[in-house]
Amino acid sequence: MNDRSVSGNLSVSVCMGRQPVFDVKRHLWGYELFCVSDHKNSAMAGLVEKENVAVNVASSTYINIQQMMDQGKKIMVDFTEKGLLGELPYALPPVFAAIRITEDLWRMKTLAESMNQLKADGYLIVVDDFTADPECEAFYKMADILCMDIASLDNETLHRLTGEALEYEGQLLARSITRHEEVKTYGEMGFTLFHGTFFKTPEMLTVRKISSSEISRFTLLKIMEEKDPNITKLAKTIQADVSISFRLLSYLNSAAFGFSQPIQSIQHAINLVGWSQIKKWLRVVILSDMGRSSDTPELLVLSAQRGKFLEKVAEDHNFWGFSPDSLFMLGTFSLLDTILGIPMEKIVEHLPVENKLKKALCQDPNNEYLPLLKLAQSLEETRWEEAESLIQNLNLDHEKVKAALQAAINWANEIASVRI
Repeated sequence: MNDRSVSGNLSVSVCMGRQPVFDVKRHLWGYELFCVSDHKNSAMAGLVEKENVAVNVASSTYINIQQMMDQGKKIMVDFTEKGLLGELPYALPPVFAAIRITEDLWRMKTLAESMNQLKADGYLIVVDDFTADPECEAFYKMADILCMDIASLDNETLHRLTGEALEYEGQLLARSITRHEEVKTYGEMGFTLFHGTFFKTPEMLTVRKISSSEISRFTLLKIMEEKDPNITKLAKTIQADVSISFRLLSYLNSAAFGFSQPIQSIQHAINLVGWSQIKKWLRVVILSDMGRSSDTPELLVLSAQRGKFLEKVAEDHNFWGFSPDSLFMLGTFSLLDTILGIPMEKIVEHLPVENKLKKALCQDPNNEYLPLLKLAQSLEETRWEEAESLIQNLNLDHEKVKAALQAAINWANEIASVRI
């Protein structure tokens, strides 16, 4: 890393969120990172802290950074003029950092020297919202990646901009991709990187039956959800599954927990940590065994984040009368149709959840749980204005929702730090 000094304000509590970026073969290229703060009395749209992303990554407060480096994944980070002039990008290792700025910042004429130096020092340079402006010609020639927001462009403009962008050496990144087939469509146009919600959308190529191994996993879920399970018998059942027991013990013996003595058995883990917490992790790892696509790891992290967020919201707003554990299951199971490639209506037949939760999972528009699930989705996709409206309509406490989001992101990052 360059030895330049880095300035930053870490007095505000922050957590790191991530959104995946895929290549044309649907392999994970890297992540867009965003930093969520706990500023009081601020709108959700004011939560993103561009300046704190680099500093928190550099100070190792983002626990997944080593895992990303080991896997060779890139991270893409937005910067403001202040952050660039303050040399904050140098808090990030150049081997995998992509520095993204807008054309408006480039037109201010104050950043050319800084950007040229970053390029020379090995950082990837990313143009946000490419417009083919002649005034930004030098910026485009320097860039490694040119981004376009597909949703904001009509077909004629998109084809014109794509043609002009292909004249430069940088890769093309398509944002706001919502359907799987769009990856192929825009890939044929010349785009090689893709960002959006498409990876969370079920891809029903064929209708298949649930396999015997998947049924056995659903059976284990049912045993886990019994009101008064026999913990000794349950521990033996889990211990007999080598794959699950190994990953559970690896997770509990990781730095995320920091136990002074290694946990040697499932029974020991349940006694020490508590069945309620163990059960939450097991739900996620069981889903990982059932995943069939290359997107599964990202979907599992997102499922964990949704589950923890909804659980915290229920805990902090008990006037709703919703069970926190039930809402944790709602979030955790909400992407099962995408993970398995099976319609949710078929999956819920095997899930150990109440009928109201099954209807929410099937997106019943009259279901009382569905608005909370939509709130979780809007936050993970950084659709802050929509989230703000939902918070008001649901009569939720703004600060408690922000705290729940932070807790959910941090917990999901812990899950991701141990390869499940």
